[in-house]
Amino acid sequence: MNLPMQLQPYADALIETKKSSLIIRGKIGKATRQASKFSGEPYWLEADAYPTSKNGDPLRLLAQINFNEIEVAIPNYPTKGILQFFVANDDVYGLDFDDMTNQDTFRVIYHEKVESDQSKWMTEFPSFENDDDFPIEKECTLSFEHFEEIVSGSDYRFNAITQADQLLENENYEAYDEMAEAYFELASGQGSKIGGYPFFTQEDPRAYGDYPTFDTLLLQIDTEDSLNIMWGDSGVANFFIAEEDLRKRDFSKILYNWDCY
Repeated sequence: MNLPMQLQPYADALIETKKSSLIIRGKIGKATRQASKFSGEPYWLEADAYPTSKNGDPLRLLAQINFNEIEVAIPNYPTKGILQFFVANDDVYGLDFDDMTNQDTFRVIYHEKVESDQSKWMTEFPSFENDDDFPIEKECTLSFEHFEEIVSGSDYRFNAITQADQLLENENYEAYDEMAEAYFELASGQGSKIGGYPFFTQEDPRAYGDYPTFDTLLLQIDTEDSLNIMWGDSGVANFFIAEEDLRKRDFSKILYNWDCY
């Protein structure tokens, strides 16, 4: 690893943070109902109530991941079934700034078993306006590439692992900025992915202990001009889960965040 000079003493500790991830590659186009996709119409059964907020507004599919399509499994994540991410079709994309775990205007739903009888699938879905204001303007088909990555520079654990917080405590901001910029080139955390480490345009919402249990990146969707994906002003969205809940396939407790420049 070509680490900045200030971080070379922590090379072993950084290598120990290595995690598997699935980098998401997208292509604008219509996906089949069960397929992995950004936006579009979800796999859903006619007999099940469609996801809505508490006030009855339907939520919109942001992403659908069909783990049966993924050839290389990564530890703790599903190896089968469909995982879906819904958000409100509003100006903040369903984010509750006061409680980022409040699954009212966003929802994460896992279908461990997928119904193959298409006659049971829902065919009529809610219509949504303002496509230009939704972060993903056009439906995208998805593919996945396995990758190994070390902790990103904006992950809340980075400073503790490298003791970089001591530079901040000593008000040595110039040295910190120089080190952080060099490390960002090595491990920015950018891109759409499952697993691995996150990227933020602002800061990690877990940094101050408000959401200490959400240690695992479930999904990240980054701005990508070629796919007509834009979070505010070139931002990024992240969904986090506790590793223990991920192992249990319990998606009832999720931290949802997005930020932009």
